[in-house]
Amino acid sequence: MIYHVRVDPHDSQAGTRLAAALQGVGLATFEGVTDRASLLRLAGQVMHVWHHRDSEPDGVTAIGDRGELARRPGSAGFGRDELTVHTESSAEDQPPRLMLLFCARGAAAGGECRLVDGARLHHELAVRDPELLAALRTPRSVLFGGAAGHLGAVFAEHEGTTVVRFRLDDLARFSPQVTRKLASLQAALRDLETSVPLRPGHGYLLCNTRWLHGRAAFTGERLMYRLLGNPLSAVEIPAGFATSLAEPATV
Repeated sequence: MIYHVRVDPHDSQAGTRLAAALQGVGLATFEGVTDRASLLRLAGQVMHVWHHRDSEPDGVTAIGDRGELARRPGSAGFGRDELTVHTESSAEDQPPRLMLLFCARGAAAGGECRLVDGARLHHELAVRDPELLAALRTPRSVLFGGAAGHLGAVFAEHEGTTVVRFRLDDLARFSPQVTRKLASLQAALRDLETSVPLRPGHGYLLCNTRWLHGRAAFTGERLMYRLLGNPLSAVEIPAGFATSLAEPATV
């Protein structure tokens, strides 16, 4: 079950309640944030902010249509086209555990967030195509980010759980065993996608090592604020999922 949390931006415990909502399936939606400053206060109650290549000094990355920037490898999010579901910062040795996304301005049309639960994907592939799942679990079967990136697997073990890491663009190179089954993987991803049409003032916090995220193509001046980070020491959010998990998360 996905929890929706109404937050008071002036409540010092708002982040604690939001983080607690992630205990079940690693994702919670929220509303009540009024501006960038209150978004930063909320994030500060949950995570140590992780600065991205494209973030501003406060750690916030403003995601909208930025024209030619979208042509840079790994920067398709700064355009208007569909964005395939992926793990944020997949080329890092240890991607940030959390991602917070907030809608500052909605699109004229389209732009819905698309989410795939990695636990559900793992379960579905175990049923549909065990050979593909085995390939996705094989160490050194995918290179994320080019020569200086991360060589690993789509599904990997981490502290007794399974975590997911994925992207499907020019910055991903798969083994022949995975490449020949990419059509099957893409079909599973499409079948499992959940659409979340965030309205201005609404957002979500997700476990970046469990959930894949993307978006639909859009028109208009859509603007999202993104923050990445790792949980505060007092915040207990599972990094991954048990591979025996069979029930899908529902939004």
